[in-house]
Amino acid sequence: MTRVGTALAAAVALLSVGACTGEEPAGGDPTTSAPSPRATPSPTPTPAAPTIPPEATEHSADGAAAFVKYYYSAMRYSAMTGDGAILLAASTEECDTCAAMAAYDTKLHKAGGGYEDLPWSPTVTTSQAERDYFVVTTAVTTTPYRYKRRADSPWIEVSPKKRMHLFRVRDTSEGWKVIHLTEQARVPK
Repeated sequence: MTRVGTALAAAVALLSVGACTGEEPAGGDPTTSAPSPRATPSPTPTPAAPTIPPEATEHSADGAAAFVKYYYSAMRYSAMTGDGAILLAASTEECDTCAAMAAYDTKLHKAGGGYEDLPWSPTVTTSQAERDYFVVTTAVTTTPYRYKRRADSPWIEVSPKKRMHLFRVRDTSEGWKVIHLTEQARVPK
C-alpha cells in the first residue's frame, strides 16, 4: 500500500469503506524492515516550501495540470517536514485523502520518524474539464528511498514503483484546490 493508498484507506474509513493503519509509507511497499546496509545518511536539508507557479492560476486544463504538479511538491514537502498544513491549504474539506496524508505526515514526524526523501516523478497524462471541476490523471515513478516510523526504528527500504493517480481539482476563489485524490491501478513495469 502506498502513502496515497494509506491515506485513501483512512479517508474511506471515515466514510465507512476502509481503514488506515498508518503502517505503510509513501510511494510503495516496503521491501524490508531490516536496517539498511548503507551508511547512515547525512541529514537531508529541510526543503523549502513550494510555491504555486503562475501557470497554475489559469482556469484551464493546463492550469489544473500545473496545480497538480505543484501538489506533488506540496506532498513531498509535507512528507519531508511533517508540516501537513500545506496539503490542507491546497485542498478542500471534501478531500479526506488529503487530510489523511497531512495527519500521517504530522504523526510520523512527531514520533521522530520521517523520510530520507520522497523521490516521486509525476507526469500528467490527462487534464480535462468535467462538471464544475477538472480531472487530472498522472503517471508516477519513484526511485528507491527509505523512511522510519519512529526515531528508534530501523530504516525501511521502499522499492521503485510505477502507479497512477487521479485528481479532481476545483478552481475556487482562493485558487485551485484538490477535492478528491485516489490511486488508480498500477502502471505495468
